[in-house]
Amino acid sequence: MKWATLISFVILISAHFGKSDTNRLCEHFTEVKEEGFKAFVLVALSQNLHESGYEELVLLTREITTAAGACCGENPSADCSKNEAELFQSAICASNEIVNKNNLEDCCAKTGDERHQCFMERKKSIPRHKEVKKTYSAKEKCEAFKDNRLAYTGAFIYRFSRMHIMMQPRIIIDFAKRIGDLAEECCAQEENLDTCFYEKGRPVRNYLAGVTAQSHSLCAISKKYGERVIKAKKVAQYSQKLPQATPEEIGDITQKITSSVFTCCSGDSVKCMKERKQIIEDVCARDDIVSRTKHLAECCKLSIVEKGHCIEHMEPDEKPADLSEKVESYIKDADVCDKFAAGKDLFIGGFLYEYARRHPELSNQMLLRIAKGYEDELTKCCVTENPPECYGKADEKLHAAVQDNLSHFQKICALVSTQGKAAYEKLMVIRYTSIMPTASFEGIRTITYRMGGIMQECCAKDQSKLMSCAEEKLSDLLDETCAENDPATINKNVEACCNDFYSHRRLCILNMKPDTESAPPEFSAESFPITEALCTMSDKDSLTASVKLLYEVVRLKPTVTMEQIKTLTDGFNALKAKCCADENKQQCFETERAAFINTSKGLLTA
Repeated sequence: MKWATLISFVILISAHFGKSDTNRLCEHFTEVKEEGFKAFVLVALSQNLHESGYEELVLLTREITTAAGACCGENPSADCSKNEAELFQSAICASNEIVNKNNLEDCCAKTGDERHQCFMERKKSIPRHKEVKKTYSAKEKCEAFKDNRLAYTGAFIYRFSRMHIMMQPRIIIDFAKRIGDLAEECCAQEENLDTCFYEKGRPVRNYLAGVTAQSHSLCAISKKYGERVIKAKKVAQYSQKLPQATPEEIGDITQKITSSVFTCCSGDSVKCMKERKQIIEDVCARDDIVSRTKHLAECCKLSIVEKGHCIEHMEPDEKPADLSEKVESYIKDADVCDKFAAGKDLFIGGFLYEYARRHPELSNQMLLRIAKGYEDELTKCCVTENPPECYGKADEKLHAAVQDNLSHFQKICALVSTQGKAAYEKLMVIRYTSIMPTASFEGIRTITYRMGGIMQECCAKDQSKLMSCAEEKLSDLLDETCAENDPATINKNVEACCNDFYSHRRLCILNMKPDTESAPPEFSAESFPITEALCTMSDKDSLTASVKLLYEVVRLKPTVTMEQIKTLTDGFNALKAKCCADENKQQCFETERAAFINTSKGLLTA
């Protein structure tokens, strides 16, 4: 199956949603072919029918595909004039078993727009399916892939769609393509299959995790902070990408994008795609903007399939030659306070636009903090005797904040470069366990592992892209974590940070002190599983064991010092080296473990 064609179908159906043209189903079916149509239907059904199994949905997918294919016959039925949502919902409602199993009686008793809205509301109430991970060997993956690639990617679509009910189909389809391509590359090899899936799969896993976090983050931000923050984020982003565009042009583009965010986060995939396509067409139709750009002009030459992704990920254009280095009018003009008083949001929005177009190297979050810092400066300065003298120093303060933020990420990169990603992950396990000692090991390990992957990826980039890469990806991870967990169940400090200003959340977590209020668990020797199994562990399992030890140590004493941690880790490593070299490993571990536990207890309970 041609996946580019399938993505084209996702865009095409949105373009025709709601139109009454005859036999649109045949036109779409012809465009994407039978297997492409099946794949899209499977995403829609998997997100809406959580009580139905994969095989059941495959059968229903075939029925819907057959009905759509019949529209291309000699005598198409009146149903062929329906839009895709009507077709899917009619097919679902025609099966009493599926209706009863998924509690759809109320929705199926309705018709037209009422039925569609009922399906949408019900979709929002479906709890996210948390997959119980089942590990397959590379050999098993390749056997399944070679047997039937479509079934292989179809099973992925089913699982992933159930885990991410509100995610746009275009994203899931893109993921399925990458999963299929990975299997195709690795399964063509005769040996080292596991190594291939692990090494070649790392960028795929990072991409899936990053895009998923970004998608969840955007919807979480829209829900928690509303339109103002989404609009500011998009103004910052597109002012960087299109520094030649006027503030009015950026305002028009970002207002449409902001509106589409709320549509897409509502779960109405068809309407989402329609709005996205319309935005792309509107932007590319603006010759007055496109003619002044480089990367946007290149994107607009592409097919409709490629335009959206290209625009979303395009690099910033070169800054106009006559653009001053600093935002002079905002730090030197005498009438700044008058303009600020006349319309605060409009004035700060203009400042954000001007600062962002001059600084493509900054993260969205840094730009929003700069705008908030400038707003705070004006609030303070405009009531002083000499406002210009006061706010004239704002640029220096903002520049210092930028340097502090960049320096933070540069230090992390130095650590990753000299000691490796694992060293950074261990440091983050210590840090995050100390501020949230009641969190589970699985939760701490997942967050810190993903942080390690993010920093490894971003530190490999040019310095001019370090901050925008690292802070945006780490912020997406934090936004996703705050949204998917109840921070109040961890501790009040985490709750306060998750409720802080959007752009300040990460810094709030960074500055958090160890939690000394939560009662530590009782010291238990069972928390130190130190046995001869350590000698035969893989590198991955050995790292997990050492990280688990750090977690147990810190949760027992969140204020433990780095010197104390070094004492314990050096003792652990010495114990492991000694006993793994001993002929009677079991006896050695039993003896040395007892001594190590006594030392640990003395350090951690003092």
